[in-house]
Amino acid sequence: MKVLGISCGRKMSNTEILVKEALMGAEELGAEVELVRLNDLNIKPCTGCNACVISLLGKSSSGECVLKDDFKFIEEKIMECDGLILGSPIYEKGPTGLVKILADRMGPSHDVAFRMISKKMRAEKGITTGEPVDERSFKTRSASVIAVGGSEWDTLALPLMELTLISTHMDIVDKTLVNWVGLPGSVVFKEGALEKANKSGRHVVQTLLDQTDRQITDNRTKPEYIGEQGVCPLCHSKLIEIRNEDNNYPAICGVCGVKGTLNVVDNKVKFEVAEEDKHHAHVFLSGKFEHGDELNKISLKPNPRMGELPELLEKYKNYLTYSKPEVK
Repeated sequence: MKVLGISCGRKMSNTEILVKEALMGAEELGAEVELVRLNDLNIKPCTGCNACVISLLGKSSSGECVLKDDFKFIEEKIMECDGLILGSPIYEKGPTGLVKILADRMGPSHDVAFRMISKKMRAEKGITTGEPVDERSFKTRSASVIAVGGSEWDTLALPLMELTLISTHMDIVDKTLVNWVGLPGSVVFKEGALEKANKSGRHVVQTLLDQTDRQITDNRTKPEYIGEQGVCPLCHSKLIEIRNEDNNYPAICGVCGVKGTLNVVDNKVKFEVAEEDKHHAHVFLSGKFEHGDELNKISLKPNPRMGELPELLEKYKNYLTYSKPEVK
């Protein structure tokens, strides 16, 4: 069993220390562990070219990204691992920009539903050209996320980190938020945070050891979640969006996207999700398949006026020139 740690912070600073502590916990239960610093890699931002989605849904191929950089390295490490510890410092209420870049690059290309669709269509059509999707995409993985901040400007940290892993359908079994550690290395004085990180790594491994079926399905028993309980009953997020100020339904979970009713009962916030709404959540395969179906029927469906596109684009093609730094 292999547990991968991804640290998005500075070398030997607070995030890396907590990720290492979690890996030590995983190692104590017999896991092989490995650490990658995302800052050491050259990973370009996603360009939104849709090549990966077209590869998966249009060509029943592997969904490989067309950008040439170190993404293949981190992709292989994630495919190799059984468990994952993702840690990031908090900048401006969220994780580092590197985490968002990783989320954008992993998102559509490694969406489990998209990959299942690609595999199914490839078999049904007898396609032999191109590369098939990586079979390792369909094994269950457990993960823990750790966010470290210097204050309580942290609202988007854990939700955005969780979204980095949601497309690959990892079971997030713990979420840790550590605040008031702005000085490098000072987290070592927070024994409670170190113990929680260690326990988190151990729980990632124990979750995997307890599983008899390592294939992704919606009918398997979800592993125990040991982090702080959130408002959303499905993904434990505290980030709930009110879509209509005149109605408390639908309120939307900012992470799993499930619709629910938001109430305050006896001074306690209640986010209640009806049984018929649960299957839309992105933490379930049903929600991911629904998303893929929507893309095929709406976003990726050619407009009947596509023949007019070149003419309509002329208005914008030569409007203004791009401002760039002077070449020295």
